[in-house]
Amino acid sequence: MTKTLGRLAVGLLASTLMVSAAAAADSNGPITLLVGYSAGGSADFAARVMAPEISSRLGRPVVVENATGASGMIALMKLTNSAPDTSTIYYGGFDTVVVPMANPKVKVDWEKDTIAVGRTAVTSMALVVPEASPNRDIAALMSMAKNNSGQVTFGSPGIGTIQHFLCEVLSAKGGVKFVHTPYRGGAQVSNDILGGVLDTAALTLSTALPFVKDGKLRAILTTDTQRSPLMPDVPTLSELAGFDGLSLPIWQGIFVKAGTSAAFTQKLETAIRDGLADPAVKKRFEDAGFNAAPMDSKPFTDFIKTQAKTYRYIIETAAIKLE
Repeated sequence: MTKTLGRLAVGLLASTLMVSAAAAADSNGPITLLVGYSAGGSADFAARVMAPEISSRLGRPVVVENATGASGMIALMKLTNSAPDTSTIYYGGFDTVVVPMANPKVKVDWEKDTIAVGRTAVTSMALVVPEASPNRDIAALMSMAKNNSGQVTFGSPGIGTIQHFLCEVLSAKGGVKFVHTPYRGGAQVSNDILGGVLDTAALTLSTALPFVKDGKLRAILTTDTQRSPLMPDVPTLSELAGFDGLSLPIWQGIFVKAGTSAAFTQKLETAIRDGLADPAVKKRFEDAGFNAAPMDSKPFTDFIKTQAKTYRYIIETAAIKLE
């Protein structure tokens, strides 16, 4: 009996030491920041801006890993399949919520499987028309679409993109029918709206702005919650009659796996907030066409829930399916 208790005590002590060693290694070891898109894109850029800020504040190396594929889902599933041990975090946005909604094969639920720790940045889309277009404002474009049902073309970088969602919500809420014209990426969309091939298109604000300034395109709508200071005369989606305060900003933020310790999550939340307060970090985001827009975990989660309601409405109304 005594020998058995002794062996049990030794085993418990060994287990405790192993757990303690693992916890110590975890608390000081490197952190992998997963990005679902290739190097050079906006998500990769933003993650690499945030990585050293988080690293310096947590005192741990932060290494960006591009786990590309499946519209960002490879990275998200890599997070959800990892241990909730503070060694893996994830940089996500619109696709994190939308792809699992529109593709039943993706068995991930951001609300159940992750913790939204902090929002980092947002930008707006700009709905544009060629300068030669007779549509001087959004009301004129909507009127044209209503009077020429199924004939007014709306370009986007592809099915299931946030630009596509703007097309569908304008059609559904506005009682019109735009012809969604999906491309494989944004470059050809820009070329065809500049060439007058498309009647209208949704571009990121940073892409649209130089063309608007040069008089080649006209911006008639933006999609964030407030008017952009770069285009103060252009109304927002939420200002349109019947759109009930809807917005479709392009947003980014950092997530961890559900079950990750509250102590680490709170430290990470603070590191994100403090990093985004640095003027140099704000400037880097601005130069890339984004605004540093920190939100702590609770308001960030609420923000995503509000956006998710809009996304689900659009998916169901337009019967959007992704594969």
